[in-house]
Amino acid sequence: MSHSRLGAEMLRDWLLHPLTALRQRGQQRKNEQLARLRARYQVFRVLLDDNHRAVELITDLGGALRSPVIWPGALSGDTTELLEVTADLVEKLERLTGGRSAPLTQRQSLLAAAIRKKLAGLPQAERLPFCLGLDEVTPAMLRGVGGKAATLARLRRTAMFTVPAGFVLPVTVCRLFLDQENLYMRLVARLRAGEKNGDGLPGQDAVDEVRRLILATPLPQDLRAALAGAATPFFRAGKGLAVRSSAVGEDTLSHSFAGQYLSVLNVVSVPQLEEAFKQVVASAFTVRNLAYRRHGGLAPYEFDLAILCLEMVDARAAGILFTVNPNFAGSGRMLISGVHGLGELAVAGSEAADVYQPPRDGSGPGERQVAQKSRRLVSSGTGGVLEEVLDQQSCAEPVLSEAEILELTRLGLAVEEWQGGPQDIEWAVDHQGKVVLLQSRPLKVVAGRSAGTGSGPGRKPILSGGLVAAPGLGGGRVRLVGSRRDLEALTDPPYVLVMHQSLVEAVGVLRQVGGLLVDLGNPADHLSCVAREYEIPMLTGLGRATVELTDNAAVLVDGEGGAVFEASAEEMAWCRESHRRKSGSWQERSAKPREPLAAALYDRIVPLNLTDAYGSTFTIAECRTLHDLVRYAHEKAVLAMFEAGDEAVERASGVTVHLESEVPFHLSIIDLGGGLLAGSGRWAKPEQVLSRPFQALWQGVVTPGLNWGPMASGVAVGSIMSRFLTDHRSARPIGLPNYALVTRDFLNLNARMDFHFTMVDAICGLNARLNYIKFRFKGGGAGLAQRCRRVRCLAEIMAATGFFCDLREDLLTASIQGGTAEVLEEKLRVVGRLLGFSRLLDAAMHSDALVAKVARAFLDGDYRLETLAAELAGNATPKLLTP
Repeated sequence: MSHSRLGAEMLRDWLLHPLTALRQRGQQRKNEQLARLRARYQVFRVLLDDNHRAVELITDLGGALRSPVIWPGALSGDTTELLEVTADLVEKLERLTGGRSAPLTQRQSLLAAAIRKKLAGLPQAERLPFCLGLDEVTPAMLRGVGGKAATLARLRRTAMFTVPAGFVLPVTVCRLFLDQENLYMRLVARLRAGEKNGDGLPGQDAVDEVRRLILATPLPQDLRAALAGAATPFFRAGKGLAVRSSAVGEDTLSHSFAGQYLSVLNVVSVPQLEEAFKQVVASAFTVRNLAYRRHGGLAPYEFDLAILCLEMVDARAAGILFTVNPNFAGSGRMLISGVHGLGELAVAGSEAADVYQPPRDGSGPGERQVAQKSRRLVSSGTGGVLEEVLDQQSCAEPVLSEAEILELTRLGLAVEEWQGGPQDIEWAVDHQGKVVLLQSRPLKVVAGRSAGTGSGPGRKPILSGGLVAAPGLGGGRVRLVGSRRDLEALTDPPYVLVMHQSLVEAVGVLRQVGGLLVDLGNPADHLSCVAREYEIPMLTGLGRATVELTDNAAVLVDGEGGAVFEASAEEMAWCRESHRRKSGSWQERSAKPREPLAAALYDRIVPLNLTDAYGSTFTIAECRTLHDLVRYAHEKAVLAMFEAGDEAVERASGVTVHLESEVPFHLSIIDLGGGLLAGSGRWAKPEQVLSRPFQALWQGVVTPGLNWGPMASGVAVGSIMSRFLTDHRSARPIGLPNYALVTRDFLNLNARMDFHFTMVDAICGLNARLNYIKFRFKGGGAGLAQRCRRVRCLAEIMAATGFFCDLREDLLTASIQGGTAEVLEEKLRVVGRLLGFSRLLDAAMHSDALVAKVARAFLDGDYRLETLAAELAGNATPKLLTP
């Protein structure tokens, strides 16, 4: 190489080196800026995860502390985890706020110290034997053995009643099984992870996995030995055992738990007994059981189960006795249902049953309805039960004789007097004619009209002749239920569920139900019991409801006259309003614990005092519980992401990507991870943004018919000094660009348009309980009165689409917490439409009367307000109507 050429290259390198170094330093700064933004976002997401877990733990602890049986292991574990999670949560908030929330960290430390001190003093649960004979159970053991076992033990001590022999495994023993290898905590963690439907309940896949875990876990050796010792005398005598639940909260007036737990009949060997024990434990974690607990205001994952083992009765007949007709309390009659063989077909409502209504005074057998029966259940010699087809004569034979009806009436009155109120009794008659009591629990009696009252003279029903299982008047759209799938997607309540047989699975969706109709079933089956608790009208024994009714038909259920009518539009409106009021009362408020130490812990953990996020008392000083602390930290974390946005964008200006917009709403995108298609360059089309909440919002932005006005950036341009001008209605400089921070499931949007600003913060992903939208809107170019009218109009629109709204002069804050991704996507489309619709709208809002009219026009799709053109004439109409 010649000296001249070498010299030229050296000169070029010498000249280009500073430019290369400058580019490298610039790229390094961009990388550092993006790294800071991403680190901040990761802190925010960890805080949200902490918030979610803390709320779960507070819910569980509330139930555990209210439980009459304290479980020290689970309680201590959950409380310790909650203290660790809240400590991490306040530390993350302090990082997001630059240290401004340090007093919250101090408050958490004080609360944690007080809670640990109280936790150390909790009383230990009473240690009962592994197996207690029913004759050893005393009234003082109610909290340890559950209501079913305690009641039967009490009746068994009375000579006038015949109750089978048996034994009970107390709550502490059943919990000992779940304490193995931290099994209970693992089960709850799996169920929590399976909550995907937005209703706080796990999916069937999670429940199935939990069942497999329980069934695969061996019993502790001491428990196996105790079970064998208690059961072997029964097995040697040729007697099988019925293995049943006896939960602490079960068989009470407020919560019957009818049909929620599994019963395993005719267990005849120790291996079968061990398996039955695990099956009953697993039934505490089914979807229907968890739904029953949640809808009843109980902690869904609390475990307070004892297990009762009763000697099987060789039953000729069996059924249910209500000592007062629960639907017509003033009739002076009892209600008895009965079937041939074992009573499971009667309580499950899966076979036609005879119904008897004897007078309570014992003056005679009373009215009877003898059903055409087809089968019966009998015990199998090898364990379990067999279904036998009845011969032609037995199908039509009454289950009970007059003497047996009178004997049940006498016994029912005696049990009622002994127990102090109306009773729901499970009975059996053996082949020697002896009446045996298998269960007795308080009966919820609903006051109703007198029997036979119709729904108006001359009105012809669609169906009639049904047996009233739960009284009242209700209705809705028909949903024919033939499989579990038919109980899904009940999105427009109330519905009337129409079933061939009584399905306990329907308990999980009763919040959406205005009536229940069953071809078979009877007023004493499990679903009937729960329907009465929820005060949902229910008719059984209709025969052809599933044939005569069609999906989506509007019907009215007369749960006192036993008939079904076509519902008019006016009646459907009444049904919807009635259902709305009723469903609001189903979530009961539970009282705090009675035990002093449990109450002291409860008071520091569970109550929520910070209920108004926008009020003057929403301060660190008012955080008196861990629940308050969690609520405060979550709200302030979202606001911290808003407030720090402009500063972050200023520092990260080199890593923004500009959006190619088809409307005059120009936006800069900052990808915090997975939000943009790789290789998008400095400009990106909307379809290259992979963020799910952004895509939903943008679909709203580009809705046809929106008036965005002439193409302009919405950013003050022309003079470099415009970036330092300030709109005195907002702390945000006018010249800052509109920007969006995005990830695959996250969006943080700050937009400055005309003279108002809009902020949107959203997570829209797979976990429905983590999803949320926060929306803020403030400012405008018109006077305060017109600006206030605009935000009132926006609030009406957002409230109509499901947002919770808060108004402070011209500041609107709207939010949605929780919901499936699909639901939140639709809400974000509404927000996107509002971004264009609200431009210059304040200038047109010259009277209060326009607030509702403009909101209605938007909801009707009239985004240009063409239907209000005459009324808006002379104000801002030309700008609103002209593209």
